[in-house]
Amino acid sequence: MPVSSARAEIDREHREACDRVASRFSARWLRHYVAAKLRTDPVYPTAYDCLRNSESPILDVGCGVGLLGFYLRERGCRQSFTGLDRDGRKIRIATGIASNYSALEFFEGDAQGGIPEFEGNVVLFDVLHYLRATSQRQLLRSLADRVAPAGMMLLRDCPREPKPRYWATLLAEKFAQLISWNRGDGLHFPSRSSLNEALDASRFSQRSEPLWGRTPFNNHLFIFRRHASEVVPQSG
Repeated sequence: MPVSSARAEIDREHREACDRVASRFSARWLRHYVAAKLRTDPVYPTAYDCLRNSESPILDVGCGVGLLGFYLRERGCRQSFTGLDRDGRKIRIATGIASNYSALEFFEGDAQGGIPEFEGNVVLFDVLHYLRATSQRQLLRSLADRVAPAGMMLLRDCPREPKPRYWATLLAEKFAQLISWNRGDGLHFPSRSSLNEALDASRFSQRSEPLWGRTPFNNHLFIFRRHASEVVPQSG
């Protein structure tokens, strides 16, 4: 198949998956929001590309209304999927939609209060900036222990840097808090160095890439892959 035809087919599959997910939402405003979010935010097809060949379970921390899980199902991914979010409103919406799929579970809970027992791939999209620096480090250490050997942690956030895209992200997040769509006590965007150094290099390889697509935001994806085997230092 020519490259252009293959690209067109991938784009078609993406659009149709977005539309199927959006159609599950009964509220008109939410249906339009979901359709626009899925179609324009590159994090969903990128996560699919990263996770589609893995058979390990997926833990989505800060899952919101469950869009990643639903999108992956519509693209053919069948790993068990667990979503965790402290916003009970969003979890109730996600749980209602999940009845259309298999092996998707959503739980209300604060990740800082304890991560459920889990081993597999971990997803953390647009969550860290709601936590202070100390809490960010603590959460990442906890999540690192949930990543299976050869598994991944996919972390998307906005590095704190004096660029127009950063200020656009900051304003958008403040607006989302103002209208109570996103909840939080403040915004604490991490530095790029703190993200690059988030996980122990002796346990994880790391790479990052811009992931803002056609949006005005300063989003970057940080991919941490746990080594398949780890050398345990010998004492003495």
